[in-house]
This record gives sequence, C-alpha cells and structure tokens, in this order.
Amino acid sequence: MRKWLRIATMSLFAMLLVIPIACTKQEPTKTVRVAEVTRSIFYAPQYVALAKGFFKDEGLNVELTTTWGGDKTMTTLLSGGADIALVGSETTIYVYSQGTSDPVINFAHARQTF
Repeated sequence: MRKWLRIATMSLFAMLLVIPIACTKQEPTKTVRVAEVTRSIFYAPQYVALAKGFFKDEGLNVELTTTWGGDKTMTTLLSGGADIALVGSETTIYVYSQGTSDPVINFAHARQTF
C-alpha cells in the first residue's frame, strides 16, 4: 500500500510542477509567412485569431500579406516569399499542369458545394 501512496504522491507533485510551466505564455519562436489572395470574409476566423493573439499564445509569429491575385500569391509561395498561400484550387492545378518538380499541396475548403 505504501508503494501506491508513494507513486500517487510523486505523480501529484509532477503534475503540480508541469501544469504551471505548460500554461505560461511563450514568446513566438517560429515565424510563419502567410500570403492571402484577397481580403475576404472567408478568412474572418484568421483575422480574429491574429487580433486576439491566439497564434502568439501558441508560440507562432504569423506575418500576413495580401498579394491581390492567385497568380501573384502562387508566385510568392513558389519563390519562397511565403510558407502558406490561401488560394483557390485552380491555381494549384495550373502549377501542376506546368510539370513542376515540387507540386503544391492544396487543402479543400470545409464547405463543399457542387
């Protein structure tokens, strides 16, 4: 019985030590450059997260740039000026059809309508 009590006490001590460390705010350690094709209501959650500092709370420094056009946004991504590009799938398809050796990975929008 003493063994279990000792293990429980050590576990409780470890939790009390780790929780305050895990809950402290961290300075951003990684910069993520995001290029958006246009200012849009569809990106509203991103704007709110930036304004409220949600990314900084997770240790990310997000640099948002509006590039005004799918072609300019994709050029920014392919030239290394951005880490993430918010564009439509047609831009990715166009780049793929040109025979690129490093294709762009595209994520679908959560709302699918046909």
